Amino acid sequence: MKPSKALQIIQSVLKGGNAPFLLGGTGIGKSAIVRELADILADKREVVIDTIKPTKNQFGFIDFRLSLYESVDLGGLPYIDDQGGQKRAFLGNLPVEGEGLLFFDEYAQAHPSVQAVVGQLIYEKRLGEYAMPKGWKIICAGNRATDRAGSNKLPSHVIGRTSLINFEHDTNDWLTWAVKNDVQADILGFIQYQPEWLNIFDSKVMKPQPSPRSWVRLSDTLKTAPPQELWQMIAESDIGETGAIEFCSFVSLKEGVPNLDDIVNGEMFHEVEVVDNIGMMYATVVALATVMKEANSKVVGRYFENALAYIKKFPTPEYSIFFVRSIINMRSELIETSTYSEFKVEHQDLEV
Repeated sequence: MKPSKALQIIQSVLKGGNAPFLLGGTGIGKSAIVRELADILADKREVVIDTIKPTKNQFGFIDFRLSLYESVDLGGLPYIDDQGGQKRAFLGNLPVEGEGLLFFDEYAQAHPSVQAVVGQLIYEKRLGEYAMPKGWKIICAGNRATDRAGSNKLPSHVIGRTSLINFEHDTNDWLTWAVKNDVQADILGFIQYQPEWLNIFDSKVMKPQPSPRSWVRLSDTLKTAPPQELWQMIAESDIGETGAIEFCSFVSLKEGVPNLDDIVNGEMFHEVEVVDNIGMMYATVVALATVMKEANSKVVGRYFENALAYIKKFPTPEYSIFFVRSIINMRSELIETSTYSEFKVEHQDLEV
């Protein structure tokens, strides 16, 4: 199931009072989609998110990476009270008020004793004296046993008490998410150009491999503007040697794109050669997007009009759609331009 559909289903399951369980491969965006849902729910309530000690006036999002926890971290430490009764002292990491999402990630990698504690919380909404506030919902996530990521087989009582959602990566969904979350432009262009490189996971290979998570990690590093001669070595640390070579080969194509100033200024528009190589077309779109992102607000509207007119000369509309989607996220003021309005009319049957 692709992420956009999974997000809708998760919301429906939660509304029904049940706990969704996301099952999927390593690094494909399970955690990211749950965080996106938390942002959506907080925005609807017009409150801010707190991830540590949310109050009644905030929306909580508490993320437990269960593979790092012991059962006492959640289930509490047993002790004998003054009357000789057995009670538990909780460590204060579970919510006591308000509303929010309790996200139990890496469930399948957790120790069985930890899984048992979470299973009790899912089913009974309480642990001993602790009762989960009514405004809080539980979401679980984990890898499948077939992913060979150190996952244990899910206990039958968890399968019976949660709504299992099989989660698969989807390139279009990821690109939509990546544009909204300001993933570095060269990465966007490369994945649009060669989508098979978004997620290549082999459990037998103990080296960095491309995944949605590793591309985001690489994006964070590249946005710090390291010297270009280091990019391949940096990329190798996140997506592996072969992926880094392919990615940097794509990036190098920008050296051969037409004169960008001529394109955005429209001064020599009819004389600018239109590239006809697929990789070069995507590289040109990325290069123009970078110019647009940095353009002065006084000229960005004109640049947008001229750049889009040039890209429309490419053989299919996917290039102009990719360009517009990227630019609107970077420069939201362009939504008010006639150029954008006309483009939306031309492509009203396509997602922009």
